[in-house]
Order: sequence, then C-alpha cells, then structure tokens
Amino acid sequence: MTDYSIYRVMIENALDAFFLTKPDGTILDVNAAASSMFGYSLEEFKVIGRQGIIDIDSPGLNAFLEERRKKGKVICELIGIKKNGERFPIWVSSVIFKQDEQEEKTFTIIQDITERKRKEQELRTSEANMRMILDNTDELFIIIDRNLKVINFNKATEVKSQQLLGVPFEKGKSILDSAQPERVPLLKQLYADVLNGAVRKSVVEIPAIHGNSKVVVDIRYSPIYEDGLIVGAIINVRDITETKAKEEELLRTNERFFFAAKATNDAIWDWDIQNDKVFRVGDGLQSMFGYDKSIAAQDDTFWIQRVHPEDLDDMISKREKILYHTNELYWEDEYRFRKSDDTYAHVFDKGYIIRDANGTPVRMIGATQDVSQQKETEALLVELNNRLKRRAEELANSNIELERFAYIASHDLQEPLRMVTSFLQLLKKRYVEKLDETADQYIAFAVDGAERMKTLIMDLLDYSRVGSNTEPNENVDLNILIEEVKGVFSKTIDESKAHITVGPLPIVKGNRTQLLQLFQNLIGNAIKYQKDESPVIQISCTEQEEEYLFEIKDNGIGIDPAFHEKIFVIFHRLHSRSEYTGTGIGLAICKKIVERHNGKIWVKSMPGQGSSFFFTLGKR
Repeated sequence: MTDYSIYRVMIENALDAFFLTKPDGTILDVNAAASSMFGYSLEEFKVIGRQGIIDIDSPGLNAFLEERRKKGKVICELIGIKKNGERFPIWVSSVIFKQDEQEEKTFTIIQDITERKRKEQELRTSEANMRMILDNTDELFIIIDRNLKVINFNKATEVKSQQLLGVPFEKGKSILDSAQPERVPLLKQLYADVLNGAVRKSVVEIPAIHGNSKVVVDIRYSPIYEDGLIVGAIINVRDITETKAKEEELLRTNERFFFAAKATNDAIWDWDIQNDKVFRVGDGLQSMFGYDKSIAAQDDTFWIQRVHPEDLDDMISKREKILYHTNELYWEDEYRFRKSDDTYAHVFDKGYIIRDANGTPVRMIGATQDVSQQKETEALLVELNNRLKRRAEELANSNIELERFAYIASHDLQEPLRMVTSFLQLLKKRYVEKLDETADQYIAFAVDGAERMKTLIMDLLDYSRVGSNTEPNENVDLNILIEEVKGVFSKTIDESKAHITVGPLPIVKGNRTQLLQLFQNLIGNAIKYQKDESPVIQISCTEQEEEYLFEIKDNGIGIDPAFHEKIFVIFHRLHSRSEYTGTGIGLAICKKIVERHNGKIWVKSMPGQGSSFFFTLGKR
C-alpha cells in the first residue's frame, strides 16, 4: 500500500471533516465525515463550493480569509450551513499549500463544536448562577490554590471578613498572611491535610471588634478537584454566634425542664405533632402507671393503645377539635388509662399547644395526673352528700313533727292542769274547816306540782317556738330592748338590790321576740344564781368584722368547768329545786336563739367567782 493510500484511509476514517479546495472556494475533494456533517455528496460539494457551507455572515469571516492569504494558514470559529439549512458552530483550521509549480490549494479541517459550545454555555450559566448564589449568602467562601494564595471570594467575604474574622482578604495574597501568628503552624498542617484530600471543620471563638462579647464561627475546609486532581481548597465560614447562644439557652431550658419533671409525680410529655413523636421525661410514667419511659418511646402508639376503649373515640375527638378547629392554647381531658398491671386509672391530662404563624399546632407539652383516688373520693362524697341530704330531710320532717307535737301537747296538757289546780283550790276553799293540817299540806303539794308542770309546759312551748317562729327579721335597738328586760325584772331587781350596768349596744338585725327572750333568760339567771351579796351585772358588746360579741358578767355562784357544755342541754339542771327554781330549759332556749342568728354561745366561769356568758350575733 502506497503512502497516499494510507493517508487516504486515515482521512476517510477521521471524525473531523476534511476539505480540499481551490483558492476561489471550489471544493475538489471531501472525506466521509464532511458528507456526514453537512449532508452533501462529493458532487454536490463541487457544485455549491465553500460559499454553500460557510455562512457569509459569520463574525470576522473576511478578516480570517485575509489572514490566511497573508500567513498561509488560519484557525478560527465560524458558522457552518448544513444541506437542510441548519446553521451550527464550527471550528476551522485552514492552510494554503502549493505543490511544485501547480496551482495553490487549500486544505481545511472542520470540527462540529455544537456540543462544546453547549457545554461552554452551560458552564457559563452554572458559574453565573453559582456566583449569584454565593454573592447572596451570608456565609463566607474563599477559594485558594495549592500555594495557599487567595484566588477568589464571594461578596459576603468582602463585606464581613473583617467583622467575623478580624482580618480582610486580598486576591493573590497567601491565606496565611491574614492569620494570627500563633495559629500559622496549625493552619499549615490543616491546609496540608486538605490539599491531600481531607475535609476539616472547626469552631472558633473570635473577640468581637466592639464590646466584650465574642463571635463564634464554624469554618469548613474542603479540597477542590479538577480532572481528578486537587487544585486548591475552598474555605466556608459561617457565623453561629446566635445559634450557639440559642443552643446554650436550650440546654439550660432542657435542664430546668428535666429537673422540674423530676420534682413532680406527674407523667410529663412533649409531643412533636407534625412528626407524631412523643418525648417523655421524669419518673411519673413509671411511678404512677408502671411503664418505663424508654420502652414507651419505642412505640408511637403506646399511649393511644392503652386508653380505655370506651373513652378513646371521645378523647381523640375532643383533642382534634381543640387542635385543628380552634385557636385555643390549652387542651385538657379526663379519661381512663390502662396501667401495667392491667387495671385502669382515672387520669387528668392537660397540655399547652404551640402553634406556628398560621395557627397550625406544631407541638404540645403537657402532664398527666392519676386522679383515681380523687375520683373515688368524689364518688364517696356524692354518696355521703346524698345520704346527708336524705338524713337532713328526715330530720327536718322530724323536727317539724316534734315542734307540732310540742306545741299541741303543751296546749292540750295545760287544760287538765288548769282543771286539777282549780278543783284543788275549790276543794280547799269548801272544806277548809273540815280538813286537817296534813290534808292542807297534800293539797298544797298537788297545787305546787301542777304549777311546776304548767311552768315546764310553758318553757317547752317557748323552746319549740324558737324553731318554728316565722316572724320576719327587723332592726332591733338592743339599748331599748335591755330597758324592757329591766322593766320585766324591776320588782326582783329592787328586792335583790341588783346593780346592772350596760355599755353601748348596737342595732342588730334579728327576731325581736327571741332576742328579748335571750337577754331575759341570761339576765334572769344572773340575778337568780347569787350568793348572799347583791347581784352585780355588767352587759357589754364588742364589734367585730362579721359579728357582734356580747358579754353578760355577774358575781354569782359560778359554774364548775366540767359543766360548761352541759348547761346548754335541755332539762339539764345543776341544782335541786329546793335550792333554785327552774326547768333546765332556759339556757337551751338561749343556745337555740343564738344559733338561729348565725352565732354561738359559751361560758367562762369558776365556782364562787361569778360567770361570764359570751355569745355572738351575725351582722348579716
């Protein structure tokens, strides 16, 4: 095979288009790649010539032709035209040669650079986009070469490097020129590692330019590869001062939250609603319900599965309504929850809802209490209240019946007593000359007994009236009322030479008849239960916030402390009838009157030292 044949085979199998032309552009020969690239056959190429495949409007075409004519060769970029009229970028290498005395010819190689141009455009677009992104971020990006010289940096570096790092950066200068001297050895080793393929990261605290605070930055060093080789490094600096401060505050908050949870018996929980994850702290889950919180955390449906089936739908419905159909910040509910021993506890669950700017719930923090004992107590109290209500109704009915009985019995008993007394007096009057002394004595005993029976019945009637009196309350001036009482006892006061002093008394709201009876009984007792000396009685009143406190003090025989409570019990007497008259009902009536006026009564006394009766009357 001749040299020509070899070259021909090589040209025919080349990927680039080969053209042999005359200076005027006539195409003499082409290879297969040329036909494939432009779509013409050799005969068609001969017809259309160079003018048919090169766009005459290609930028710089005339200059390129002139350069080839002068220099004999040219390399340039032009625009080719395919047979179908499609225009595409081409890379042209053309040379003029002359063999012996023959006519000059042109040998031209054409490459289709459409794909290359597309990639170049993509690269330019990508670089522009990357530059725009880097220039619009707050993070610092610095690019250095293998000699540690600064090649480029983004806008944030230009603006903030002094503020964040305390040093400016200049292109063409070594990155070590801006480092603190004490850090240079460390940085040299770090950059050596990075330029050998390592990625390094560090957090550095830098004193702020103004004030005593510090700037905390996160610095990342990464190698830059080109065609598989490391050609430099990129340094990324991020200001994390605020992030670190928030992290530290969050740690402190979580620590407080943890210890607060440890200090309570409640089961504390934190529900990430969007991811449906629950974080539990404290010992409440274990101590109240018998579950380990770490095991519970492994099952997202742990809690729901243990709510009583009869309560589950209602609980979920209420919770969903609060979360997604209101703007409420609190949710609470009561339901039954199954403990580890398969018994159910009544729980009170309450949570605080955290919502985003749109009001969507993102988190809820809450506590669960075991209120089983409280529920049992409430049920017991309800039962006791029902029993007490029934008992109160029974007692009220009984009291009404007793009051009616006492009232009716008192009236009915007085009639036969009057009859007995009248006939005994008639018997004594008619047979006064015929009865002996013994008979007269018997008649006297019978009359005295009838009179005492009448007195007892009258006292009983008074006692029953205290409970059944329906007279309306009125303003009662106690100063005037005491004067009435003194008028009732005027004869007794004169005979006993009693001395009664009365301090200023208020106007109270109450039943006048009962209040008159109250003071009458107490003053009467102070006069009656006396030693041989004249009675001295002092009546006073002290105003308090909600009531009036009264004291009736005497210099009488006194009362043993053992009987201070008993004297207010009906029919309880401390002396025989031969010593002091009475039925033992008077102080019981006083107690009943005071209690009906929202007060209480008591006594302070010692035998032989007189007595002080205290009682209160409510202002309302």
